[in-house]
Amino acid sequence: MSRVVIFAAVVAVAGCATQLQIVGPYANQLSQSDIQQINALITPSKGTSHLYTTLEAIRPDQVLVKYGGYRRSIEGVYTSDRSSQYFTAFKRNGRWIAGGEFGMESTITVY
Repeated sequence: MSRVVIFAAVVAVAGCATQLQIVGPYANQLSQSDIQQINALITPSKGTSHLYTTLEAIRPDQVLVKYGGYRRSIEGVYTSDRSSQYFTAFKRNGRWIAGGEFGMESTITVY
């Protein structure tokens, strides 16, 4: 897979003000279609801004997806606290599905 396809995917996502990073030993084996299917599995959160997405290709058919940004306070204002969510995507019969462990990591600053 060429870097041009990965660059095109990054440019497309950057247009939405979200940074996309594709890493891991099998990163160059993900096609543009794979990247689009995996990104479609991400569920937006009302409690966190969506500033970045990292796709870590662990195997040709397994990608750790981590995405997040800043937390939103009870009043609805974004804070300086970072928050991210993660899950594993698996390729089955040519399609990507979310599965495995789902989780959330968050930093809370107390003044």
